[in-house]
Amino acid sequence: MRPLTAPLRLGLTGGIGSGKSTVAELWRERGLRVIDLDARSRAVLDVPGEGVEEAVARFGEELRDESGTIDRAAMARIVFADAAARADLERIVLGRVDRAVAAEEAEAVAAGERVIVHDSPLLLEQRREDDYDAVIAVLARREDRIDRVVRDRGKERAYVESIMAAQVGDLERIRRADRLVLNTAGREELAARAAHALEAVLGEDGPRR
Repeated sequence: MRPLTAPLRLGLTGGIGSGKSTVAELWRERGLRVIDLDARSRAVLDVPGEGVEEAVARFGEELRDESGTIDRAAMARIVFADAAARADLERIVLGRVDRAVAAEEAEAVAAGERVIVHDSPLLLEQRREDDYDAVIAVLARREDRIDRVVRDRGKERAYVESIMAAQVGDLERIRRADRLVLNTAGREELAARAAHALEAVLGEDGPRR
């Protein structure tokens, strides 16, 4: 049970191209503290330091790019085709992410913030739903997701499908999330649905855990 003085911790998740990041942006615009775990994960490999050196030691010097950090596209090709490699990368990254997130949460608590959202694409894959008072999942049609990533991020379809294959499916998200946000229309409709899900969670009588 969450202590009465602790902030409400919400987990926001969704598969690649689902629109999860847009929902996170909408909630930031409402003034909520949203911690982007994906950005924290990228920083481990995008900034020269211990995380980069450990990744190079595990996966090879050829993954170090000209800037001295990790070639993320090359890394993705490895880890999304090899579950053991993916587990090793997660081990390198996740401990560092957890420490950075804990520090940001401490700042939020010290500032008196009452709601903290974790924008976490791998929340369900890592089986961390019990860390939160409620989990909200963003869902979108498979083809819409693929088209969005190919169009907006310049990725190839095969790349998107490889990431989808490594993530939990929508049926699993539906089963394990507390609230769903369907991204099946435009941004205005998504904003309305995201607001409804958030208000439903904030209006419930206490956490479910």
